[in-house]
Amino acid sequence: MKTPQWARPSLIACCVVVLIVGAVATWLFQEVEYLRIDSPDGRHTAVVAYRRYESFRPIFAGQAGDREGFIRIQDKNGVNYGRIGVPMVSMSRDLEWRNDGADLKLVCEWDFAKREYRFWNESQTKEIVKSVR
Repeated sequence: MKTPQWARPSLIACCVVVLIVGAVATWLFQEVEYLRIDSPDGRHTAVVAYRRYESFRPIFAGQAGDREGFIRIQDKNGVNYGRIGVPMVSMSRDLEWRNDGADLKLVCEWDFAKREYRFWNESQTKEIVKSVR
C-alpha cells in the first residue's frame, strides 16, 4: 500500500517542529549561574543558580535577586554536598560557613562530615534530612 503524497512532507514538518520545541525547552531549563560563594578555607563553593526561563519573567529594576532558584554546595573536586531550592536567589547572601558545614538561616543546614543536609518542607511542618553519597 502506498503512502499518500502529502504524508511524507507532513511527517518531516512534524519532526522538525518537535526538534525545535525540544531544543527551546532544553535551553529554557538550563541553569544560569547567579553567584559563587567560596568558603573561607577555600575547600567548598556554594553555586547559586536559577533556570533560564526565570529571566523572562517581568521584574522591576533592581529585583534580579528575586528570582526563584537553588543553592548547591560542592567541594573543590566538584563533589556535590546537596542542593536546595530557594524562593529568591538573593537569600544566598545570608549563607554562613562553619568549620564542618554551612548554614542558610531558616532554610537549610549542610553537614560536610556526615555528608547530609537538612531543610523544612514548604509548609514548615516537617524537617527533611537528605544524605549525599
